[in-house]
Amino acid sequence: MKKTIFSLSLLVLFTWISGIAQQPIKNQKKSQEERIWHYSMIDAMRRGIYEGTHTVKELKTHGDFGLGTFNHLNGELIALDGIIYRIPPNGKVEVASESLKSPFTSLTYFKADVVKNLTFTGSFEELQSKVQELLTTQNLPYAIKIEGTWAEITVGGANPVSPDDTTELAILMKVRPQYKAKNIKGTMVGYFTPSLLSNVDLSPFHFHFISDDRKFAGHLMSGNLVNAEIKIYLNEKSGYDIELLRENNRFRQLKFEGKEASSVY
Repeated sequence: MKKTIFSLSLLVLFTWISGIAQQPIKNQKKSQEERIWHYSMIDAMRRGIYEGTHTVKELKTHGDFGLGTFNHLNGELIALDGIIYRIPPNGKVEVASESLKSPFTSLTYFKADVVKNLTFTGSFEELQSKVQELLTTQNLPYAIKIEGTWAEITVGGANPVSPDDTTELAILMKVRPQYKAKNIKGTMVGYFTPSLLSNVDLSPFHFHFISDDRKFAGHLMSGNLVNAEIKIYLNEKSGYDIELLRENNRFRQLKFEGKEASSVY
């Protein structure tokens, strides 16, 4: 009888210890889902830093939704429903090879807090204004997914650069390839970034688009919707996990502009 009681006590103790050990893992997972994981920052891209070390395989461990680019601007990146797509300069959409690397990626685990169904007529700019009205705060980031049919749309790609090319992003984007389509149904994948964090990502919005047939995609530049039935999914986030380009020598040495007054009280 004593042996049985002792065995039961050990079982209870083991279960209790296991519960304690698993609790931090659960909390860590929940915390991860509430934030956006950022690999590098848009300011690094603006200064011509186009090389990172994380592979697509590694990126997938940080979220199932998001956007970015590939090393040396070798294609736009879209992550949707756990699949990472690459849009090369020719505009043809493909599932990204797991060995490809990225210098800039923004990923999260998407779970909508709010879903809005609207009939909308207007431009891409007007749609962004409408979305901004739906946000309950302008000081937290949001992951945003929008489904609908566009009367016309223009998306942008990127021309690859050589490994030693440090031309600033704004200059390269003036001659980026552009792809146009009409009456196309698809999904906008993107983020709202508060203005106080505009060095992290494009602010207020950064959107990529991918068609339902997965044949047309890119960085969303302009377009119009006419009496379009759209579905807007909003996922408010608590903040960011930012991983910087620690192994990139140029990133380590480059002096980024900052506000000296910000360190004075």
